[in-house]
Amino acid sequence: MTVRRPAHEPAEPLEERLRKLEKINRALMGRVERSTDFSGNGFSLFQTAIVLEGQVSARTSDLKRTLEDLSDAYARLEDARDDAEEAKQNLTSAIEAVSEGFALFNDAEELVMCNTPFRALLPDIETRLAPGTPFPRIAEFFSQSRHLVLDQHRSPEAWRAARIDLFRKPHAAFIQKLSQDRWIQVSNKKTDTGATVVFQTDITDIVRAERLRRERELDEQSKILQATLDHLPQGICMFASDLRLKAWNHRFIDLLSLPLRLVTPLASFERIWEWAGKSVFVHDGAGVAAVSGWLRAPSADLDSIELGKSDGSILSVSGNVMPDGGIVVSFADVTEERRASAALREAKETLEQRVEERTAELTREVIERRAIEVELIKARDTAEELTKSKTRFLAAASHDVLQPLNAARIFLSLLGGTGLDLRQQHFAGKVDKAFGSVEEVLGTLLDISRYDSGSVEANIVPLSVAEILTTLAAEFQPLADQKQLRLRCMPSGLYGLSDARLLRQIIQNLVSNAVRYTTRGGVLVGARRRGGMISVEVWDTGPGIPADKRDFIFEEFRRLNQDVPDTPKGAGLGLAIVRRIARLLDHPIAVRSVIGRGSCFSIELPLCAPPRRVEHKASAERLPVDLASFTAIVIENDLAILEGMMELLQERGMRAIPAVSIGEALETLQSLEKTPDLIIADYHLDQGTGTDAIAAIRRAAGHAIPAIAVTADQTAKVQAEIRKDHIAYLRKPIKTGDLFALIRKVIAE
Repeated sequence: MTVRRPAHEPAEPLEERLRKLEKINRALMGRVERSTDFSGNGFSLFQTAIVLEGQVSARTSDLKRTLEDLSDAYARLEDARDDAEEAKQNLTSAIEAVSEGFALFNDAEELVMCNTPFRALLPDIETRLAPGTPFPRIAEFFSQSRHLVLDQHRSPEAWRAARIDLFRKPHAAFIQKLSQDRWIQVSNKKTDTGATVVFQTDITDIVRAERLRRERELDEQSKILQATLDHLPQGICMFASDLRLKAWNHRFIDLLSLPLRLVTPLASFERIWEWAGKSVFVHDGAGVAAVSGWLRAPSADLDSIELGKSDGSILSVSGNVMPDGGIVVSFADVTEERRASAALREAKETLEQRVEERTAELTREVIERRAIEVELIKARDTAEELTKSKTRFLAAASHDVLQPLNAARIFLSLLGGTGLDLRQQHFAGKVDKAFGSVEEVLGTLLDISRYDSGSVEANIVPLSVAEILTTLAAEFQPLADQKQLRLRCMPSGLYGLSDARLLRQIIQNLVSNAVRYTTRGGVLVGARRRGGMISVEVWDTGPGIPADKRDFIFEEFRRLNQDVPDTPKGAGLGLAIVRRIARLLDHPIAVRSVIGRGSCFSIELPLCAPPRRVEHKASAERLPVDLASFTAIVIENDLAILEGMMELLQERGMRAIPAVSIGEALETLQSLEKTPDLIIADYHLDQGTGTDAIAAIRRAAGHAIPAIAVTADQTAKVQAEIRKDHIAYLRKPIKTGDLFALIRKVIAE
């Protein structure tokens, strides 16, 4: 009877057992043959026959059992082969049913099997994917496929080497572009036995949908930038490196009286400027030619050129070169300013002529001269008042100017955390860098306007020079390390009289310029005593400053070394800020420089004795704050910024409650089960201020809830109003890192 083995018993032991039984059978038969002795007499033969009969009977029984065992072993082996074949067929069917590309490699990196979707992704190498092919060979087939799209600077050999390296890792995944704008995600993972499983998933639809969504979001950012340009009083136009029009504002069209058919995206500069030269600047061919020559080869920024229009008005034209090779051209109407200057010159010439012609009539001449001087003083006062009024307007309009930028930075920060691919991250980084440059320039211009309008007041107190210098050295050390520069700060125990915040801004700008324009060597920051004064000095080993340019560099939008390729581009406003703050603080500034060896910028402040130290009890170390358990009321009348703030807070796990006014915030407070942990309020609301809203919520809650006021107004008056009620101050445009650092600080305190 044949006994079937269990289905789970492996075939290899059965085959080994069969071989052992056959070996035993052969041994028994040989023993029987060797034990038979036909020599001797009849009796011995009879005895031998009897013994032989018994042995044959026993061996026959053993042989029968052996044959039965062999039959059973063969049956089990056949069953094992059938089960293995069935399992293999089931596995093959299951793999073929998978919609993703699947391939299995053994521990020797040889292909065991793969399904049809795996082979169909690259049809030109489908027939080469045979079992037993080593993976390096398959990687070579992939790299040579005409359906594989490689990066511009990546060779097939480099792709093959990188793919083999990823294959040999325990787990790896990457995204690969194919022809006809197809995309796949490739991942591989090693099993416990050393085999490797590779999956190839078609993600074309996902990539295309995500690309469309990103393009829509970038289009929204472009609209915000356009709105910002339209708020500027100057006419602005931006050209790409090929002199094709990229962006412009309405003021640009109005000042040049351009027909709308000419001002279209990608319109050529030659066509626009040719029309302007023939229709607007008919009588100023030299100025038109000068601007045309610069725009065709803009190696450096264009200083202001004044062009006369056909209607008698005067436009000031200036240009800047952008890092990507594009240019920005601005137009400003300076007609009234030039007319006022001409009137002053004419009055002066008339006055001198009258003095020479009417010497004899001294008394009457003095009276007339005094009358003219009074008129000149009035005209000067009027001009100064107009300038101050313009400056005050610019400072007051800072909120409206920075609101769109604030919304853009918030949504750009949210965009960065949505899982962008490498190409989208690259574009988002470019947009972020562009917004950072706009933010820096606008912020600096607003700072200049505040200093010119006299709205900044200095708070002169005794301060430690060492604290400012060591802090700035630590901040700039990473940038110096990146440029392989030695940044040293000399220790000093001197104390001086100044405004800590304003003095820090001066030294910060000086150190920033030193690190920016120094390509080798180092930067030294220190302070020394000079009589009753302290000289704070910043030394560098940069290119040096010519003697005739040492006053030039303190003017707005003035920069040196723009023809050096590796020199970073700045706005040219840092030293202009330094000069204004130094005048406000009455701190003299000096510049020493040797061409090719370096420069030294120094600022002097009065020396004083160290202030009395007040002993404070050491506060307990603050524990990290988990924002996920906190609730915040956000009050903002700009719905776009309110949406962005809500997304930022909720992304960090906080519960955010929106409100657009004080009344809505108070109504929301009544519906809450518990008082909020934090208040974030914009300072400029439609009715009242952010500090009014915070005070009202605190009164309604019955205790001082931690609060932050957000504003673009940087005047000392507004900052003092915010901080006097124990409210934290946050400057617009908001940076995500600064926002959450301040939130943690306020909540912890």
